[in-house]
Amino acid sequence: MPDVRLRVLFCTALVGAAALPGVASAHSLLLTCKPADAGMVRCVGEFSDGADAVGMSVLVKAYDERVLFKGTLGGDSALQFKRPAGEFFVRLEDGGEHSAEVDHTDVKP
Repeated sequence: MPDVRLRVLFCTALVGAAALPGVASAHSLLLTCKPADAGMVRCVGEFSDGADAVGMSVLVKAYDERVLFKGTLGGDSALQFKRPAGEFFVRLEDGGEHSAEVDHTDVKP
């Protein structure tokens, strides 16, 4: 009987250890937006693990979901656009499970 308990314990530990790499590699998408010169806004995207977000899609939307601007992050994981009049938010998407948003009230120096 002790042999069966040892096998169960070993299998449980093995399954738990196999699940750890997935947990350890979990990361989230981050977006920061700040005012830039001449009425522009500069946004930079990256993953929480430090990976860049080059080429990811950026949407600037009004609260009624109208798209005000659409672009992609450049080679420096950044994008600039003219600050819209009125209320807006910026959404960064990786085309999969990750996204990040910044509200116009958070676009501060």
